[in-house]
Amino acid sequence: MTGVSNAQMRALMSLLLVGAVACTGAAAQTSPSPSDSPAASSSASSSASSGNDTVIAAVGDIACKSLPSQHNRRCRYNEVAKEIEQMKPAAFLALGDLQYLHGSYDDFKSYYDRYFGPLKSITRPVPGNHETYTLGMKGYLKYFGAIARPHGGWSYPNSGGYYSYNLGGWHFIALNSEACKATTWNPDLGRGVPISTNPIHTNGCGPGSSMYAWLRQDLALHPNSKFPCTVAYFHHPLFAWWQYRETIGMLQSQPLYEALDKAGVDVILNGHFHHYERWMPQDAFGRPTSDGPREFVVGTGGDTYEQFPTDKQPPANLAAYQAHSFGVLKMTLHPDSYDYAFMPAPGQRPYSDSGHASCS
Repeated sequence: MTGVSNAQMRALMSLLLVGAVACTGAAAQTSPSPSDSPAASSSASSSASSGNDTVIAAVGDIACKSLPSQHNRRCRYNEVAKEIEQMKPAAFLALGDLQYLHGSYDDFKSYYDRYFGPLKSITRPVPGNHETYTLGMKGYLKYFGAIARPHGGWSYPNSGGYYSYNLGGWHFIALNSEACKATTWNPDLGRGVPISTNPIHTNGCGPGSSMYAWLRQDLALHPNSKFPCTVAYFHHPLFAWWQYRETIGMLQSQPLYEALDKAGVDVILNGHFHHYERWMPQDAFGRPTSDGPREFVVGTGGDTYEQFPTDKQPPANLAAYQAHSFGVLKMTLHPDSYDYAFMPAPGQRPYSDSGHASCS
């Protein structure tokens, strides 16, 4: 990481390692209802919505290597797919770790495709770490084909797992955050395996890397003057609240977040952690700022639940969270603003987090 002082690094590490509410049980795994907070006074229902607005759905961490019928509570990815289908979105942003455990093509066809196949034509995916556990992401790239390497736009299709597109007057940037680590794990070869067979995609995601150069160019070609609203999405969040120190490994995505923030990107969508989090706008060092990106962690695609810590207060910038309901983030896109709402899948515990926000 370049251009980061020791003091800045310590401040960010402190934020990312903050624990949770000093209580135990289910009550510690969800934030108070947003309707009880003045911060949520502007709700989705109060926005100027019309029937022509574009709706998108987003979630990651989806299909087990087993069928839902084999489990009582986990692996409810069939219900998550049903919720997306009922939503009838223009696009489904699949936030990585779409097929456990190794993202093989056979598993994609046997499990993920069984319920998410009908959504394939509107899916705009990014890979997670589990997709890279098959050498060169071959299972992921074979299953999605040109969807994961779209033709058109300003750049030539690549096998690095990143691309961009426009939808509903908004610009969307799909990135491969596993590239930030450059290497991955493989069940046969162990750790330190390149994430791609092409060396150009194995040199990280900071300044000097191929993906970072591509991102800077894409941002320059799609400025706020042309696209007032922009969404970026990738698997690993920079900011996340969970129990283990490995969260620090996610700091390798900081160059992406910083570049996106400086270019005026409005929303960052992530998965990886198997729960839901909504963060207040902040810069790449966790400092609150009115024009920073708003990060959503939506790892509630049906695989498993991942609990929050229970021994400390939640981070100050964390606006909403829950770890008991699989579901989907719904976004309704307006010309210069958006509505957001977490939609629990059928059969899941009720949970509400919704609101309206303007683009910066």
